[in-house]
Parts: sequence; C-alpha cells; structure tokens
Amino acid sequence: MEDLSQTIKNISSLKLAFTPRDTVDHPFDVTLVVKDEKELKAHKNVLSEGSPFFEKLLNCDMRESKEGIVRLEMLTEECLTAILEFIYTGSVEISTEERAQDLIAMADYLVLANLKTVAGKVLCNKLNSSNAISTYHFAEKFECGELVSRTKSFIFENFLAITKTEDFAKLSKEEVKMWIASDDIGVSAEEDVFEIILSWIDDDKIERRNYFAELFDKVRLVYVSRDYLRCNIMTNYLVNDNKECLNLVKNALQCAGTKTPHYLIRPRKALETPVIVVCVAGFTKEENVLCYYFPQENRWVRAQSSASIPAFTSGIVSCHGMLYCLSKEGKSLSLVCYDSFLDSWKTTSYEEFRTLISVFVTNETIYTLLSEDIVCCPECVSLRSQGDKLCCDKTHLSFIAKYSPQSDSWTDIASFDLKSRSAICIVATDNYIYFVGGYADDRFEVLREVDRYDLNTKSWEKIADLQVPRWYAHGAAAHRNIFIVGGVDRYSGPENCEMYDASANEWHFIAKLRKTPFDHYNPCLLGVDDKLYSIIRCICTFNRKDGIDFYDHDRDKWIEKTQMPLEKLFPKGLNGISYINVTFCCAIRVLKQSKFVKRAKFVEDCSKVDEHKCLIM
Repeated sequence: MEDLSQTIKNISSLKLAFTPRDTVDHPFDVTLVVKDEKELKAHKNVLSEGSPFFEKLLNCDMRESKEGIVRLEMLTEECLTAILEFIYTGSVEISTEERAQDLIAMADYLVLANLKTVAGKVLCNKLNSSNAISTYHFAEKFECGELVSRTKSFIFENFLAITKTEDFAKLSKEEVKMWIASDDIGVSAEEDVFEIILSWIDDDKIERRNYFAELFDKVRLVYVSRDYLRCNIMTNYLVNDNKECLNLVKNALQCAGTKTPHYLIRPRKALETPVIVVCVAGFTKEENVLCYYFPQENRWVRAQSSASIPAFTSGIVSCHGMLYCLSKEGKSLSLVCYDSFLDSWKTTSYEEFRTLISVFVTNETIYTLLSEDIVCCPECVSLRSQGDKLCCDKTHLSFIAKYSPQSDSWTDIASFDLKSRSAICIVATDNYIYFVGGYADDRFEVLREVDRYDLNTKSWEKIADLQVPRWYAHGAAAHRNIFIVGGVDRYSGPENCEMYDASANEWHFIAKLRKTPFDHYNPCLLGVDDKLYSIIRCICTFNRKDGIDFYDHDRDKWIEKTQMPLEKLFPKGLNGISYINVTFCCAIRVLKQSKFVKRAKFVEDCSKVDEHKCLIM
C-alpha cells in the first residue's frame, strides 16, 4: 500500500508534457511525424508565425502544405514536444546539457533563434573545465554567437586548468596555436605557455614534435625570467634541435635586463595590473609629485622625489606599459618616458615651433594636437588652452601628430582648420578622436557641438550635440561609450555628467558626482580596464572625503572608491598646506613581475615605516 501511494506521489510530481490544444474554433491542421513514426498534432498558423522554416514550408505549393503532413524524422518525440512548447508559449524547461545541445541543433535547423539563445544560456551555466572546449566547438558549429563569446571568456579565465583536460590534448596544432597566441589567456607567468606546449606535444611526441618551432614562436620570451630561459628553455631538447628556436632564446637572453624596446611585444593581459597615476602639486618645494593607486589592491604608493615630472608638462599619458610626460619649453618639445618593466627613465626632445595643445592615446599609439598659430600670427593665438585671444582673418591650421617609439620620432598625419574654437575636450578611443564642446572666441559662445575625426578614413563627422554647452570639460572612454563631466561654466563644477551612446548617436545625462569643498574644479575622468573613474582635482588636507570615485554603470551611480591617504604618502608632513592640486592623471597597465610592482608590494602601511621604504621607482 505504501509503495502504491509513493508511486502515485511521484507521478503527480512530474511535469506533464506540453501538448497543443485542439478546439472547435482552432482545430489541428498539421501533423508532425518524428522518429519511430510518432505523430504530434499542431496548428499551421502558430508554426508559421514561430518559425521561418515552417512559414516557408507550410505556405507554398509543396506536398507538406497540401497534405498537412511534415516529416521530421531526425527529431525524437521528446525533442519536438519541447520545441512545440517553446513555439506556443515562448518558454521551455531545459534540465540537462544533452537536451540543451539537442534543442540548439534542432533550433538551428528550424530557424528558431530565440530557442538557441535560451538553450545556450543553459550550456553557459553548465560550463566547467572538462566541457569548455567541446562546448566552444559546438557553439561555433551552430553559430551561437553569445555562447561562443561567453565560452571563450570562460576558457581564457580558466586556461591553465583547461589545458590539463583531455579535450585540450586532442586539439589540432592550429587550435593550440590560436589559443596560446591570444593576449587574453589566463596564465600566471609567460613560462606557463612554454609548459603548455611541452605538455601538448608529450601526448603524441612522434607526430607533434614537428610542430614545436611553430608553437614556440608564440611564447613571448621577453617576459620570461632570465633564470628560466637558461635553466629550462635553453636546455630543452626540442629547443636545441631547432636552430631558429635556439636563436630566439639567445636573443631573449641578450635583451634581458637591457633597455631593449620590449614594449614592441604585448604582454598577456593576465600578467598586468592597472594603476592610476596622479600628479599632485602645491605643497612642497618639488614642482610635481607622482602618486600611484592600484585599484585591484586598493593601495596607494608614492614615487620618489627624483621621479617628479617636468615643470612645463602639458600632459601625462601611458602606452605599452610606459608612462610619457610631454612638455614644451621654448622651441623644444620634450618627451620624458618611464619604463615600468625596466624601471628606467629617458628623455627625448626635438624642435617644435607649433603650440602644443593636447596629448592623447588610442589603439596603443600616442598622438598630439598642435597649432601653428604662434608662427603664422604671433598676435592671434588660436586654440590655446587659457586666456583671451584676438582674432584675425587668417586661417590657423591645427595638426595631429603621431609618435613612433621605434624611431623615437613624430609624424604629422592630419591638418585641419578648427577656426576660433578653443577649450575643447578631446577624447580618443578606437579609431576616433572626439572634439567635444569648447568656446567660440569669435562670437564669445560656449559650444554644444561635437565632432569626431576618423583616423582610418581621415575624415570628419559631426555627431549629436551635447545636452548643455561645455568648455574646459574633462572626458574619458569606458563601457564602449564617451563620458563628459564639468565644463558647463568656470564655476559650476560637476553639476551634471553626460554619456554618448554611439549606437544611438545620443547624449544622455548620468548620475551627478558628489559635492566637494572645491566644486569649481572639474574632476578628471579616466577609463581603466573599461571602467570609469573620477579623480577629484583639489584635495583637502583637512577633509578626507576627496579621492577617487567609481562609476557603477549598471546602477547609474557614483561610488566612493578610495580616499587619498595623505599622511602615508607624505609622512614628513604637508607644511601647513590646506589643500593640494591634482594637475594631471592617467591610467597605465604594468606587468605584475616588473620592478615597479615588486617595489610597490613592500608598501603596506607608510605611516609605520621610514619614508624611503614608501617610495617606488
């Protein structure tokens, strides 16, 4: 009796299989025949509306349309029942990985894109190290875009664990090469890539040793330690058996510890950490002092006094793990460069008669905006960053110049006439340079207009106007959008912020920044790893609410990220100064194994150690 009641209970708990309803007003008019000659009834209009496959099949002069019978013998009854449930109701329960894959395969055949997406999300939730490679191949085969993207990200994040699976060992040479060539693989050191190659070859030494040189070429030897190069790579039999591989190792050993331009080869992203560089002034005899904030570690450190930047600096940018300070004094344009990997400084300069307006970076290339006005018309300085200006009828060209670290030289790539427009906010991202707002000196008007220059096509495009006029604003690129803050007028401060949605060509207001004692200082914006940060430009020594805020894009909210620990950064005191100014800031990605980071790791509590232990660089 107990067994019978338990059986009834189990049966009642099972979900009944979905079946379409046959009514007088809406009778069945099509029969679907599946594997084992099982038949399911349905409605032509519902199937046609839900699937382009059925719409084409059932509304043309074909036998299936005339007879009302469609044979789908590749489907099981269970699979077609689930598909019908999704077509009729818009939802379906998918409990297993196997069922999700079956539905994706059939949804691809029946052109049910939404069902592919739903089933793909189930596979995403079931990803693990053992099935990630097979899921990736499956997603590519059936063109599941979102599943491909998310599975690829999972493989990158868990790359070391996945390389130890059977699926990875069975990959072809081309596939292994594709993965290890990527910047995004999650490795703890570049040495891991070499070990991964050896492990894959060991699975079939006779055949695969012939591919070693081709795969070894993807190891970024410049980021491998000298000891590992000597003891593990140089002594490996596969390296010694190949002259080209051996030469690569010898060249890497010669470059180790030298000032060779290693930045010509990108490091893996997993081997880097982001750093926010803040240049402050106004409280010591030093002209400027560099301080560094590590967002991932939530930690500040200060550069030693010898690392202060030039007095006439017009901007700080970063590129390839290098920190560049650009300054103009007289006719000489100087580029002071700090290499975070080698922990070294260098300075280059050349004669430049044009006015330096701005310096910016996009696509890992440094650009400057220059004006020729001082040469062509000394009494009419167009596009200068501050002060009033007298206008004339002459054309004052501006130029975009590009810096080449290989040749240590600058090349003009574009010239154009911005007329009397000054105080422009410039934001560079991807192939575009955005010229946002500004001031029309000839008509004394703050501007809402925004233009962008395409570096690829060398063409201009006018995009949507700002919500409000802005000059001397600050901007940054993050979340695939452009953000602008401040600059409504010289005294309004961060009253409102705007975001440009490129897909809709629209500007929208976003959350306001918090109030500070010095609201008339427009904050700096920085995009760091596609996240947006705001840096307060005037920091009170008596009010520790000033520092760096983080923008939560999903909630449209600014969140206080960190306060600047002045006592720890300047343990000798602030000389009675009530506030300090942030003159410049930028974001840089540095190698975790660099001297820059290794020194910074010793700083835990600057207030408890000697000052020289607090300094890096």
